[in-house]
Amino acid sequence: MILLTDLDHVPPLTPPVMVTIGNFDGLHRGHKRVIRKVICRAREEGGTSVVVTFEPHPMKVLYPDRAPALIQTLAQKRDIIAHMGIQALLEVPFTREFGAVSAEEFARLLTERLQPKEIYIGEDFRFGHHRDGDIRLLQSMGGELGFSASAFPKLRVEEEEVSSTRIRHLLLKGEMEKAVRLLGRPYVIEGMVERGAGRGNTIGVPTANLSVENELIPALGVYVVAMDVGAPLLLPGVANLGTRPTFGNHREVLEVHLLEGGRDLYGQHVRVLFFKFLRPETRFPSVDALLEAIAKDIQSARRHFKGKALPRRMFY
Repeated sequence: MILLTDLDHVPPLTPPVMVTIGNFDGLHRGHKRVIRKVICRAREEGGTSVVVTFEPHPMKVLYPDRAPALIQTLAQKRDIIAHMGIQALLEVPFTREFGAVSAEEFARLLTERLQPKEIYIGEDFRFGHHRDGDIRLLQSMGGELGFSASAFPKLRVEEEEVSSTRIRHLLLKGEMEKAVRLLGRPYVIEGMVERGAGRGNTIGVPTANLSVENELIPALGVYVVAMDVGAPLLLPGVANLGTRPTFGNHREVLEVHLLEGGRDLYGQHVRVLFFKFLRPETRFPSVDALLEAIAKDIQSARRHFKGKALPRRMFY
């Protein structure tokens, strides 16, 4: 995949160019449906598939006090788009000045730089100053500028509308399995493995402690997870996301216990995939009570993964 970060310096792309435009936070099942259409059309026509997005998210620039916590890191977003098979990702640098560009100006600028044949967006996507741009504007300008434009309706999964807003809500409530269903894959937190206080080893449950890089932190509690260390297979585990109240801590940390035994991960950058919420974080009256709960958590995680393969390529 070619990564482009400057709208004024786009190299010639093999025509016909098929484009989708959006913020794509979370890259959920609805987003992926549109992206797959672009990939399919580019392959059919022997052209180039392009995703156009904005960096940073426009809300972070225009309304920082109201901007949502993003579901993914930028690295995660790029990785999934590349994994899907998109040939070029254009991250348009978003500034206040760019936010003042009209929808018509943006459509003309995009056409001049990319020369698209077909543009696909979600039906609720808006762009340009005051969010005046939509599918109707693209379709009305397409005849003049030489492209066709189509919009995808909202995707529904088991009668629930798929949207980044809904997924954020589910994650913050700890409804991980519902969030995973709408995402179409596990939720991912990434970070560097750091040295902790060593209590896990002391009580016989060694953990890898992560410095979390994600903006959106799900509800605190215990989860069934798998760790991605870059190997072909993910490592199954159970994780505590919280402040370890039994030990009187206050800072939020992510601790992962690997079911198949610990390994030296200090200093490594890893990703933790969240599959299922087990229980809220609890302050236990004693270490023995905590250990009893952890044993149950580990058994729950083993049951979840029993008979399941965890090839890394399946989850991106």
